[in-house]
Amino acid sequence: MPGYNPTRRNRNIGTAKSGHAQNNRLNIPAVAHGKHLFWERIEGAQEVCRAISNRPLKFFVQPTRSDSVYACTVDDVARLMLHVPVVDWEGLDAIVFRQPRRKEQTLEPVWGRLAYAADLVNQRGHVLHSGPAIILEAVNPTALVKFGKTLSAEGMAELERLKSDGHRIRPGDRRHIIEPTLQSCRATQLYRTLLHELGHWVDFLQKVERPAAALPNPDVYEELLERFHSRPYREKEQFAHSYAESLSKRLRAIDAVPFDRQLDPEMLLNDHLRLSDFDPARKLLE
Repeated sequence: MPGYNPTRRNRNIGTAKSGHAQNNRLNIPAVAHGKHLFWERIEGAQEVCRAISNRPLKFFVQPTRSDSVYACTVDDVARLMLHVPVVDWEGLDAIVFRQPRRKEQTLEPVWGRLAYAADLVNQRGHVLHSGPAIILEAVNPTALVKFGKTLSAEGMAELERLKSDGHRIRPGDRRHIIEPTLQSCRATQLYRTLLHELGHWVDFLQKVERPAAALPNPDVYEELLERFHSRPYREKEQFAHSYAESLSKRLRAIDAVPFDRQLDPEMLLNDHLRLSDFDPARKLLE
C-alpha cells in the first residue's frame, strides 16, 4: 500500500492560491515619474480653454492612437457644461481627454474618472495642472465589451443604462456581449459619465469643501476628508447616479440634450479626420 503523500492532497499546488505566477502577473504600475498616478500622465497633451458661464474651463487633450477616438469633443463638453449649475462645479476647472495605454484598457477600462486632487504631468514629469479634474478616456468603439453572465443588482442596472445609451446587448454563453458604436459611446460618456463624475464632485463639495470652509481649521478638513472617503462605495455611487439621472432628466425636458457632435476646428488631433473609420453611417456619406 503506497505511503502518505501530502502533495497529492493539496489541490492548491501550482495555482494562484499557492502563489504560482504571482511575481509575473500583468499589472498597471501604480505611480509614474516617482510620485504620480498612472492616469496623471498626459504626454503630448494640448491645452485649450473655453469660457463657460463667465468662468474659464481648461481642457487637456492627448493625441489618440489609430485604434482609438474621443467619442465626444471639447465643444461637446463645453456645450453641456453651459447647462450645469455653476455652483455644482465650483473649484473644478480642468477636464482631460486621455489616451489610456493598451494595458490599462485591458486591465482597468473606464469611461472616465474624477480626480479630487491631481497633478497632471507631461512626459518629463513637469506639472501642467494641480487640482481637481474630470478625466474622459479615449475608446475603441469597434471593440466588444464583455460583462459577466451573473450580475449583481448594480451590474444589471449598469447593463440597462448601457442599453439605454444605444449599445447593443447580445447574450453569450458565459457573458453578456456589448456591441458599441461611436454614437453609443458618445451618449455614455457625454450624457452619463460626465454628469456622474460631476455628481461625485457635488458630493465632495457638500460633505467636505463647504463645511470645512465654514470652519477654517486644518483638523476639521482632515476629519471631513477621512469621513468622506470611508463611506461605503455603494453609497457614493448611488449619490452620483442620482445626481446624473436627475440632471439628465431636467436637460432633456428643456431639449438641451441630446445634440449633434460639435467639432473643434482648431484642435490639432487626428481623430476628427478618422471618424469614418468608426462610423459606418458617416463613411457611406463621404
